[in-house]
Amino acid sequence: MSTDARQTELELSPEIYLLLACACTCIDREAAHRIKEAARRSLDWDRLIETSLTHGLMPLLYENLNTHCADIVPPSRLKQLKDLFQKNAARSVLLTGELVDILDLFATEGIEAMPYKGPAIAISIYGRLALRQFSDLDILVRKRDVWRCQQLLISRGYQPHFDITERQLPSFLKLGYVQMLTRDRGQSVVELHWGIASRFFMFPLDTDRFWERLRSANLMGRKILAPSTEDLLLLLCVHGAKDLWERLEWICGIAELIRAHDDIDWNALTRNAKELGAERILLLGLFLASDLYGAELPGSIVRRIDEQPTIRSLAGEVRENLLQPNPAPRGLRQRILFHIRTRERLTDRFRYCTRLLFT
Repeated sequence: MSTDARQTELELSPEIYLLLACACTCIDREAAHRIKEAARRSLDWDRLIETSLTHGLMPLLYENLNTHCADIVPPSRLKQLKDLFQKNAARSVLLTGELVDILDLFATEGIEAMPYKGPAIAISIYGRLALRQFSDLDILVRKRDVWRCQQLLISRGYQPHFDITERQLPSFLKLGYVQMLTRDRGQSVVELHWGIASRFFMFPLDTDRFWERLRSANLMGRKILAPSTEDLLLLLCVHGAKDLWERLEWICGIAELIRAHDDIDWNALTRNAKELGAERILLLGLFLASDLYGAELPGSIVRRIDEQPTIRSLAGEVRENLLQPNPAPRGLRQRILFHIRTRERLTDRFRYCTRLLFT
């Protein structure tokens, strides 16, 4: 947790404070002491556990409570968290096995595919599958491969959410960015992406340069395609901004990624974001990671943040909503205004509004 976050401890509920304190894989002596002190406070354990599940931080909450203050936590609550942790871990292994099988299926047809979020992110950011909650599989492919991938998944027993014909495909690809397919009565879900946000959001992911920068990574003994650290940071920031940063784990993941990699090419990262009109989106995500989780940012990034007051204003909105015990869902008007304010280019704001009005 950052210094600023500690200074506002009194503004946080005890449950949110403890959750923030536990949302880290590298707990030093000071952080461990903070967790112990927070666990000794009068806590609404039902609210804490429910909030941890909502924000995707249940695995880290259990991991750090069990490691640093198991003697303080009520035994029944520790067991409840352990059961949830083990159930999540078991499902993660099953989903990862299914992902590997799907990637192998695509590879036999010569299709390049990149796991997006889910197991790949769990390994890349946290180092262990069990430390991240995920319930579906997200896979990125090129637009040209979407139809073949869908047919291959259908042959594996999946049913598409949108039942489209090959003739309807061009319009579907233009208007959307993901096709959801389910199997086993909705127990297995694959989201087949050719983008990471709707066309309203104006983020052109499907570029040759992005695919050229993919690197090799390891997942359960299998080599997979993965984005560079710089591209992954940008993708995570875009994903968070698209959904108004409504989960703490999205910000935690960015902070953990920064901590795990001391070789980030910050100049390349900001240059790429600027070319895509997503510099403000990037800086907002980085600032949130620094503000809430103490992620260390280089001076050049801090200066860029300080030059744009809108970033701190947006971060204040995010923080106010995130850290409430019972945040109210934000309506369409709030979402539209937030999206518009995250874009630095007037042309992107105009196109966002135009597409929203006429599509």
